[in-house]
Amino acid sequence: MNAHLNFELGTRNSELRTPRIAATPFGVRSSKFRVRSSITLLSCWLLLFTAHAEDWRAQITARPGKFPTLRALTGAYEFGWSGVKAGEAELTFSHAKGGLLTLDITGRTTGLARGMWRMDSKATSSCNAATLRPVRLDEKETYKKKTMTTVVDFKANGVTALVTPNPPDKHPPKPKTFKFSNAHDLHSALLFLRSQPLRDGDAVRLCVYPGGSPYLAEITVLDRCTTEAAGKKWAAIRCSVKLQEIAKDFTLVPHKKFKSATAWLSDDADRLLLRVESEVFIGSVWMEMKGAEFAK
Repeated sequence: MNAHLNFELGTRNSELRTPRIAATPFGVRSSKFRVRSSITLLSCWLLLFTAHAEDWRAQITARPGKFPTLRALTGAYEFGWSGVKAGEAELTFSHAKGGLLTLDITGRTTGLARGMWRMDSKATSSCNAATLRPVRLDEKETYKKKTMTTVVDFKANGVTALVTPNPPDKHPPKPKTFKFSNAHDLHSALLFLRSQPLRDGDAVRLCVYPGGSPYLAEITVLDRCTTEAAGKKWAAIRCSVKLQEIAKDFTLVPHKKFKSATAWLSDDADRLLLRVESEVFIGSVWMEMKGAEFAK
């Protein structure tokens, strides 16, 4: 909808004292009436805009679906920039004690990318198997001259994250808090997504806190298709992914580095993440599954 607001504010005293009469498609009205109506209309638009900006919290998909939980497995993924491989990772997904689902990931840059940007990472994420709500994320990233350790706790009153550098910075690190209880890390977000019905056209909205800042993710099921991963063809569910940053006042702002993404899940009883293609500020990046083996 395009709204055209036409303000006709006079600058002479005579124009302010004596209302002009103007013909409109709805009859005859004065300039004072037009000014008041325009101001009222503008106020309504501002209120609607503000309400819309805050509505994302009410539009979050809050309940997990009924699709069966992922089986325990080990897997491997490759990452790349344009057509060049730039990294790899191995993962173990398990059903742990205490009703938890645990994901352990070890990754690194490879090849030419490692020569320019050396990075090794290890991360462990746990979430509640019944609610698919995240519990804790521990991550350690080792660079050429520095190591960053991140701990994110997800609790009923919100999220607390602490990033600790080594060697330490001049000022000691301070924990960041995000007072919104319905937030996911990337692990729980994927499990929550695959639990949904995922019919064509379905949209799933999640608040995601991957470690540093919160984002609103909107995943829309586009269609069913065929794609290749791990050396074979798969029946797949193709989804679009949109991200917006969540500011401190809970308003939404455009993501500075992320443009768009497409993700493919296997259209079977496992709904594995097969591939992701993203457009970001440096160009096209991708992730692809190279193999998966289920526990016996």
